[in-house]
Amino acid sequence: MKPDHKRYVWLMVFCFFCSIVPILALNLFLVNGSLENRANTLLASQWQANTHGVVSPPSVLENAFFKLLRLNDRLSEINTVVLGSSTSYSIAQEMFPPEMRLYNFSKNANSLGNTIGEAEYLLDHAPNVKWFVMPIEWAVPPGYIYAEESIPILNLANIATNDKPPVEASKATWLQKIQDSLSYPRIAGLFQLLKSIYAAEQKYSAFRQIFLQSSSDEYICSDGTIAKDFDIQHRNTCTGFRFDGSWTYASHERVGNARALIMAATASNSKYTGNLLKTKGIPNSAFLRHLAAIARRAEERGGGAIFIVPPLLAGLENEFFQHPKLGVYLQKTKQDLARWAEQEQLTLLDAGQSERFGCKTEEFTDQHHATAACYNKVLSYFWQNAGGTNAIAGRKKLHATRK
Repeated sequence: MKPDHKRYVWLMVFCFFCSIVPILALNLFLVNGSLENRANTLLASQWQANTHGVVSPPSVLENAFFKLLRLNDRLSEINTVVLGSSTSYSIAQEMFPPEMRLYNFSKNANSLGNTIGEAEYLLDHAPNVKWFVMPIEWAVPPGYIYAEESIPILNLANIATNDKPPVEASKATWLQKIQDSLSYPRIAGLFQLLKSIYAAEQKYSAFRQIFLQSSSDEYICSDGTIAKDFDIQHRNTCTGFRFDGSWTYASHERVGNARALIMAATASNSKYTGNLLKTKGIPNSAFLRHLAAIARRAEERGGGAIFIVPPLLAGLENEFFQHPKLGVYLQKTKQDLARWAEQEQLTLLDAGQSERFGCKTEEFTDQHHATAACYNKVLSYFWQNAGGTNAIAGRKKLHATRK
């Protein structure tokens, strides 16, 4: 290599390191302040207990621990628990009658088997809880209703901060932290943070909140609710968990091009079709037996269980039904669930075709995450036709699918 070429290469290498090293250093600092930070999760839970405000835990990795803290703090006050994965995140207290005092315990990627284990633990150890709201998910990867997994025996016991908690913190290696720090979302997020500091009237205060504090300062959301952010990604946007455990989706983008997402979901290599094709649409019968038993035990307490097929992006499920093979398998799933609910006299709310309840494209963040605007419509229809909690507890069951 000629000397001029060598100088050029070394100049490029030098410029690359001069640009990437500060980004890596700043993002590593922020990542270490959010990932695996159990102390900050405890602070987030304590802050919400004191204020009833909206709070974002330090990271997605800590959401399960945060929810566990909040559930145990609320157990003496509530009689209704929402379980499931993030498809249940939008379900809120305001969507239920006042006599159903609710906490939304749904968590990211929470499988149906784990959800059943949680319900069984609460039936064994939480006598106040007599109502359960549980999703039955066929579309959510990896198709939880089809999964072959055992039901775990869980411990959701109260947590002393000095004891080893039942939910272990997720550990990230240095290589994973470096990869995370140099990922596009982290780099884009860093520039947004730096931009927000530059645009702030009180620049030192903005810098202090992001880089020197474990959380943001308290601020007020548009609805008047107080908020505080322990996460660094969505500062001052009111993105987080409400006091009832529901998620705000405040800073999440809404679906714009529904057709493109629907076509991607129904493609042969889609993550939505894998388990439907593998199982030919046959639900896990062991799950159905456990769910029916949970409902029976809840009814013995004077409550019951409401099973929900979560809302999907408007038009998505109908597209599956139009498919020559997928449609047959999905129809098998729906028929088996309807037959199960009828035979067991269970309350099943099938909201898969969300457009039948009036849900719009812009009320979703992707194919299977509905915001509160959609869930409000679904549950409003449900209560108009359910006859109230007494009718459900009295075994007058409803199989609701909007025509």
